[in-house]
Amino acid sequence: MSDNETINTIKNRRAIRDYDTSKDVPDELIYKIIEAGGYAPSAENQQPWRVIVVRDKELQKFIGQAAVDRTILLFGRATPREELERRLSYIKSKASLERTIDILISGERFEYIKGEPETNGAPVLLVLAVDQTHVGNSQPTLRGTGGVYGWSSPRHAVIAGSMMMQNMALAAASLGIGSCVSSVQLDHFDDVGAVSERLNIPSPHWVPILCLTLGYPLAERTLGPPRQMPEEIAFLDKWGQPFAKEGKE
Repeated sequence: MSDNETINTIKNRRAIRDYDTSKDVPDELIYKIIEAGGYAPSAENQQPWRVIVVRDKELQKFIGQAAVDRTILLFGRATPREELERRLSYIKSKASLERTIDILISGERFEYIKGEPETNGAPVLLVLAVDQTHVGNSQPTLRGTGGVYGWSSPRHAVIAGSMMMQNMALAAASLGIGSCVSSVQLDHFDDVGAVSERLNIPSPHWVPILCLTLGYPLAERTLGPPRQMPEEIAFLDKWGQPFAKEGKE
């Protein structure tokens, strides 16, 4: 059975970190991408998400620098090099492996978030924030109650927001727009607070959790890290009991 258009888009999506800075992303395409994101599922259809479209280069640089600084601390100082080599062991070329580690520990890997032309930065940055009380504007009878009969948790909003982000990344790919999801600039409490303050996000009710860069790819990227097949990650009925496609040759 051959893959359909949707599955092909999923399989061919790649994280893009080098953008053609001579081409901007039209607002109408950004609108379509966010609209597609809004079709993600959420519990009780509460839609606990908001998206800030960042075009201001000073704001983008601020958020990108937070990613660079946090990466230097995380990978350059806190993570042993042998652990980085283990995580990146799928890279068979020694030169490519060393280059990948170097751009991690130096923070160079996240320079693209700043949006600076000299480093092929992304023209547009989307910041996704979620409602920690998981009370959205689509259910007025639940507003302020903390959820359905009191059963609510910030994790529901994070789950919904993550599915929205995936929708936006796939929609961008289908439109020929490159994208890359990042969270390193929002993984630390201090960074979350600083970004929230700069973007006027009403914290702590709302909290930014993910970013998505958008732009036209500088070059086509066809290769990606290897993916585990269903036989390696799926079980039938119980953990440890292999699941395999029936009739597989």
